[in-house]
Amino acid sequence: MALLDDAIATMKGPSIKGKSPMGGFMKRAVEVDLSTGKVSDYPLSDEELVKYMGGKGLAAHILLKEMTPHGNPLGEDNILVVNGGVLTGTGSPTSGRFNATAKSPLTGAIGHSNCGGDFGTFLKKAGYDALIVRGKAGKPVFIDITEEKVEIKDAGHLWGLDTAKTQAELGGGKNTGKLAIGPAGENLVRYACVASGHRVLGRIGLGAVMGSKYLKAVVATGDRT
Repeated sequence: MALLDDAIATMKGPSIKGKSPMGGFMKRAVEVDLSTGKVSDYPLSDEELVKYMGGKGLAAHILLKEMTPHGNPLGEDNILVVNGGVLTGTGSPTSGRFNATAKSPLTGAIGHSNCGGDFGTFLKKAGYDALIVRGKAGKPVFIDITEEKVEIKDAGHLWGLDTAKTQAELGGGKNTGKLAIGPAGENLVRYACVASGHRVLGRIGLGAVMGSKYLKAVVATGDRT
């Protein structure tokens, strides 16, 4: 515990508007329940952030806390966690990566996929260490994350498009990152990918997980540092 307390004290710095309140972390996650339409903050303690260090460690910790052990990977009770690491968004070499975690429709176990697209950077710059998605929407939707608010929006006009066309239709400026699925994810192909720009989350069938939730895409826009 003494080592953990020392690490927390070291990572904490002065509170500066628009800056991370704890070195490498925004100390904030957003939870979106697609079944109810509720958007809320998800608490992350200093101890969790230091102990699990973001990425797949923190994501696995969240899933083990929140998920039932025998849930259907393509059911409402599966949870998708998208998050970066300590250096995500900092400009440090090889830091422009992010992680997505869920119960895999391929294996039935918790799995991870890592991507070099820019979504993780702009999720962090929007002010969030992680996005946590629960439930299932009643129709195709996408999640729009900005520094000011997080909204669930209609994606009926995007359903059926491939990942490139979906991202083009979503638009956004230079401070925007996107996740999108194509027809494979919509049709619950168990090895379907999720695209972020020209990169993909290619492991464990995360495209099918998003498709099972009627989640066509996620957009994150931010400029915090």
